[in-house]
Amino acid sequence: MRLPYKVNLDNVGLSSANEAYGGYLNAFSFHQTNFEAWFVEFRNLLLSKMGKEYFPVYRLADGEYRFLMGRKYNWHRKPLVKELLAVTAERLRIKNPNKWKTSWGEEYNSKKAKLLKEKLINDIQYISKAGILAAYYNVNGLHAFEEYNEYLIPFFNNKSIQFSRNNYYPFHFVCGVLVKSGWQDFVENKIILIVTGSDENSEKKIEDTLKRMGAKAVLFHKISKTSSMEDTLELEYFLAEQIDISFVAAGIGSANILRQLEPLQTVVLDIGGYMNCFIEHSASQHGGIFRLPIL
Repeated sequence: MRLPYKVNLDNVGLSSANEAYGGYLNAFSFHQTNFEAWFVEFRNLLLSKMGKEYFPVYRLADGEYRFLMGRKYNWHRKPLVKELLAVTAERLRIKNPNKWKTSWGEEYNSKKAKLLKEKLINDIQYISKAGILAAYYNVNGLHAFEEYNEYLIPFFNNKSIQFSRNNYYPFHFVCGVLVKSGWQDFVENKIILIVTGSDENSEKKIEDTLKRMGAKAVLFHKISKTSSMEDTLELEYFLAEQIDISFVAAGIGSANILRQLEPLQTVVLDIGGYMNCFIEHSASQHGGIFRLPIL
């Protein structure tokens, strides 16, 4: 099952997304629209919620899909024999049968992963009612992660996760608002809370970068680098700081973190790997389309 419309996202970053994704990047949509109108709508929605109410924006892509639905065959991946062997081994639990490990470094044993899967579904249900699901739901020239397209909506329906015109925007829109014209509205003169598996060195770099970009203050809530799905936040200190916006990078544990940030009563963005751009100015994400807009 797929949505009836597709919207080209070539202009979502600082360089051509079509080129980065092998010729095209077309996000599925519930309604007929164009990139500019849809993107401006998303941007304005975030700004309307900032500092006023809890509004979580959760990005879902291959890591979340694989954890929730299991690994699927991508018939475009070459060599196909390697794909068949790798996916089959994982589906039959031949590969790493006693643990679950993600590209972010998170690791959970099989018993714990089963319980955390149910918790993640519950967290996504909650976020789907309170904010936005920024789902990686597209067709692209690289055929990257297209194998989950046909399973996504049936999975959401089966798990009572709301997914509609009102709460779905493309995965790439989240970083887009932080790099394209008008990014200043999310950074300049803002008190920003960073929630990620940071250390003293990375925190200094993130703070320096965001302050050079005009942030009023940058605060940190450190979380685990390997088990963010189990982390519990302590927010008492931050509630007195009038946080304008929070940037979260916590792998598949981001839903757990976003949900706990509700007391801040503002926009909380799951920005994932884009956090690295605040640490290393030469870094980029998604084929180079997302990088620092200045510096």
